[in-house]
Amino acid sequence: MTDTTGTVRHDVADLAESLLTHDDADLDRPFTILTHRQASSLVERREALRPLYEAIVARIGPPTLLGGTAHGPSVRWHGSERILLLSGDHGEALLSAHEATAFVQEEYSRFDSGGLPYTWQLDRHGPGHDHGWTFNGHAAANGWAQTEEHLAQILASWAEHMPLQAPGDWVSFKLWASRDWGRTMIVSYQPSQTNRELCAVIDDRGHEQTPERAAQMRARGWQDLDDTGRWYTRLPETDPTAPATLARLIVTDLRARGTVSSHEVTAWDISAGDQGKLWVPGIGVDVHPRRGEHF
Repeated sequence: MTDTTGTVRHDVADLAESLLTHDDADLDRPFTILTHRQASSLVERREALRPLYEAIVARIGPPTLLGGTAHGPSVRWHGSERILLLSGDHGEALLSAHEATAFVQEEYSRFDSGGLPYTWQLDRHGPGHDHGWTFNGHAAANGWAQTEEHLAQILASWAEHMPLQAPGDWVSFKLWASRDWGRTMIVSYQPSQTNRELCAVIDDRGHEQTPERAAQMRARGWQDLDDTGRWYTRLPETDPTAPATLARLIVTDLRARGTVSSHEVTAWDISAGDQGKLWVPGIGVDVHPRRGEHF
């Protein structure tokens, strides 16, 4: 399906309802509900999926869990015995239904063996049943290059999926490095900040803000200095390079301040609109808290 006419929306809603509720539903089979053109942008993919997603929600209700992978959505509706999954990648969006207990057990096994079924998951106590545990750990990055890649992927995923799944909500986290403990870097996605949705800010008040210091900071990728000694970089979500650019800035600044390994970095105060619990196993650095039971 490549358009979003009323007939297509109705058909997709019918499919979602049947997969979640009908006794004869075809389980563990992915059904393509949308195909994206090659090289489509995250904004284009997001807006193409929007009417279909809204049609599904209008038919079967809001999801139990929101989320995304490095390449597509990961949204779940939990019935008493089944899980309906909206997934996909940069080429297509998929719907599939799975036996709930087996799905949760397999996914948790993938986490414990080093796999990453989703990059982030947002639990807002949506309707449906709780079938297990949420992995609240992290996938350890193998060096700075992989850390940068993970950060870029999660920022891009938020920009593509949060405005659809949680309209209007911002997402942010703070980074602390053990060799520079107490200095806060804040990274965020703020959809209300048009043309500067992706943002990072660093507290640089421990340094005299001389022209030489300004040159150093701009060489790292920082753009603007405010009156309190904080440097900012704000990038538009419509720039396909923005997530990678912001991730490169984050890693460059951490290393310039003496951090030797990404294992010395912790992400904390991780939040989406100050609502619910946001798990970020794909963030590329350690997280706090690590693991918690899913209620």
